[in-house]
Amino acid sequence: MRSELNIPLLTVVRSEEDGVHVVALSGELDLRAVGELDAALAAAGEQARVCLDLTALQFIDSTGLATVIRAHQTLAGHGGALAVACRDEGPVRRTFEMTGLLTLLTVTEDRAGAVQALG
Repeated sequence: MRSELNIPLLTVVRSEEDGVHVVALSGELDLRAVGELDAALAAAGEQARVCLDLTALQFIDSTGLATVIRAHQTLAGHGGALAVACRDEGPVRRTFEMTGLLTLLTVTEDRAGAVQALG
């Protein structure tokens, strides 16, 4: 779905795989959309194991990155865990590389790897 300005909107799909909460995003994660991600993460709970699937995400800005970092810290602080699925190529992966998040977070190439890392 696109807005009237032809800007991709964020789509959030929640599911569960092997006891892991999966939050899959597509479109763009920016200031307009971080509230949707916050709500999906809150629904999983602070002690959950969460796979954040960004393989279909086209763009992430600094507010999106801050939300991911905050989720990692909150989950880790309450006994939960976060793993991120992010393709090895593309703008989202480059953003993670440039900001050093690949060393802070558990990042895998696909959803199956992230779910397995949380197992």
